[in-house]
Amino acid sequence: MSETAILEIVELADGEIVLRPAEGEGQPLLSIRISDEAADLLRHSRFEVAREMIDHAITRTTLWEGDEEETEIPDTVH
Repeated sequence: MSETAILEIVELADGEIVLRPAEGEGQPLLSIRISDEAADLLRHSRFEVAREMIDHAITRTTLWEGDEEETEIPDTVH
């Protein structure tokens, strides 16, 4: 039997968006804080942007697979 973590993405009262275990216990695994200026530009899309960032991080890394090999990730920031 494999261990499967059930994770959730939630926006906290202070506006921080976190990835955490569905049980909500302990520290978040990942957090994203969007500046007030960026939030104004994104308006209602800020949660969707954060969700896409988290999805990209999960699918582009081996962090969740337990693989010891390092994956080369470009240094380009968009």
